[in-house]
Parts: sequence; C-alpha cells; structure tokens
Amino acid sequence: MWCRLGLSQTSATAGYQSLKISFRSETMRASSLCLVFGLVLLMARTSEAQPHASVVPKRCCFNFIDFQIPNKKIVSALKTSSRCPSPGIVVTTPRTEFCVDPAEAWIKSFMENHPA
Repeated sequence: MWCRLGLSQTSATAGYQSLKISFRSETMRASSLCLVFGLVLLMARTSEAQPHASVVPKRCCFNFIDFQIPNKKIVSALKTSSRCPSPGIVVTTPRTEFCVDPAEAWIKSFMENHPA
C-alpha cells in the first residue's frame, strides 16, 4: 500500500482528534498521490465544520473612499446588511459604486435628506 492513514476517534465526540498520515513508498509519484489524498481528506473534514449559508452577505464594504461625492451624481445610497463585518453605505453613481463610511458628515446629511 502507498500510504497508511491512521485515525483516532474519541467515544465522546464524533470529531477526529488527530489525523496521521505516514508515507511508505519507493517512488516520488506514490508519495505525491498519498499527499494529495491526505490533503483532500483534510479539506473535506474542515469544510464540514464551516456553515454553508449566509456567512457574508452579497454586498459588504471593506474599504471606504476618502472623498466626497457630489449629491447630484448620487443615484442611490443604501446601507449594508447588519451581518456585514463593518457598517457601510453603498453609493451608486451613473458609472460605478463606492463604499462610504457611515460616520462621514456628508453622507449622514445626504441620507437624512434622501430617505430610502
């Protein structure tokens, strides 16, 4: 056999405490195959632990612009979801979208005068 996979499992939990892969091969190809197989198993195991739904919404702001957009150029301004890592406002102009920090005075004024 190319490689031996040793798994130890506790009776209290269904998760694996350790995953040991030991290589036994005479050729580099067999070692590579064993390594790939081990990585695939590890990726499959860790992907099960991650929730599949709604980790981050479609629209979140991670970087904010540092300039003011003229009010006449703004088509829409929408707050990002509360599930986003940081609050933001997505400002849409005829050409593109920008993320604006909601603490900026000019966007606060715009949002007050143009409720959604």
